[in-house]
Amino acid sequence: MKPKILVFCDFYLPGFKSGGGMWTVVNLVDRFCDRYDFFIVTRNYDSRDDRVPYTSVRTGEWNIVGNARVYYASNALINQNNFLKIIRYVDPAAVFLNSVFCTLSVKFLLLRRRKGLKEIPVVLAPCGEVSKPSLSLKPLKKKTFLRTARISGLFQGVIWKGSADIEHDEIKTIAGKRARVLIAPDLPPKQILPVLDLAQKPRKMSGALTLSFVSRLVRKKNLHFLLEALLPIRKGKVELDLVGPLEDDDYWYECKAIIDKLPANVNVRIVGGVSNDQVLKNLIGAHFFVLPTLNENFGYVFVEAMAAGCPLLISDRTIWNNLEEKGLGWNVSLDSVEKWTWLIERCVSMDHADYHRMSVKARNFAIEWLADQELENATARVLEAAINDKRRPNGN
Repeated sequence: MKPKILVFCDFYLPGFKSGGGMWTVVNLVDRFCDRYDFFIVTRNYDSRDDRVPYTSVRTGEWNIVGNARVYYASNALINQNNFLKIIRYVDPAAVFLNSVFCTLSVKFLLLRRRKGLKEIPVVLAPCGEVSKPSLSLKPLKKKTFLRTARISGLFQGVIWKGSADIEHDEIKTIAGKRARVLIAPDLPPKQILPVLDLAQKPRKMSGALTLSFVSRLVRKKNLHFLLEALLPIRKGKVELDLVGPLEDDDYWYECKAIIDKLPANVNVRIVGGVSNDQVLKNLIGAHFFVLPTLNENFGYVFVEAMAAGCPLLISDRTIWNNLEEKGLGWNVSLDSVEKWTWLIERCVSMDHADYHRMSVKARNFAIEWLADQELENATARVLEAAINDKRRPNGN
């Protein structure tokens, strides 16, 4: 009998609007379903801005979804008493949480402390939530919670999963020097667009550029910065696709005000939240992927973009560095909007030969990166450490 892993996450399939964190869990299940049985507890709707219950699944019951059993909870079912029943039913070898702040994670951690469930090993993956830029959004609420959680021992005995070395340090800052942190990159699928022919991509003509911005439309993703970089561009034709759900009305109002000021040769197309297949289709139809994000602990979409043959124009606040040296694009400081304008103008003027070389390199890099077995091995070590854990305290 395979060990059982119980996952608490805000959103899961058949949803698609909640961002990369959900896909990390999907890929975890698909890559490790031959070694573990996965039981997932999640909400019965797609995102915070789309709370219409799913009609294709049964709420309050276990559903077979892909390679996992999934329990879809209404808001009324997200409580400690119900979670205790679920834990007793599943009898997991370990619990996996992919958020520090989501209600499901917090309620489980409170239940674990209240009911003395610390014999159940827990893996907690912050997914970038404890970085400085992320903590700067709603800082009082987040920092108060983290301080209270640390003092009360809410994280005691937890194994933290950081996606990169920088997140290791961020976790230590909020959880204490004795916190046990293991590093494993967020899991992508084994393949993305395996049969793509780059001839499917639009020809790059000098004087024309199509950019794809794939992200939730929230302040952290820094769309307004990109729009400001587009304001001075007067030569050539630029098409910008905004692919992702709108989650912050006030922020969108700010961005829309800039869009209204853009020159006539710059067109913004609002695609909205779409399925993953549609995201990939959009990336295939774009020349470059662009995202001046304030912070990204991994950035699942960066791999998707490169797999679709899109070089990257992104900020220097991600783990994807030295892009220009590798011929994969640029990771650029946010200190100068003028530098972004200059690079976009350079992309506009680029001809097909130069662009195609970059596109091929991006595609090949993604294929080789996805084939790296160490990606899976690192996560395997985290799961094995949890299941074999002797429950040593991690400090407060």
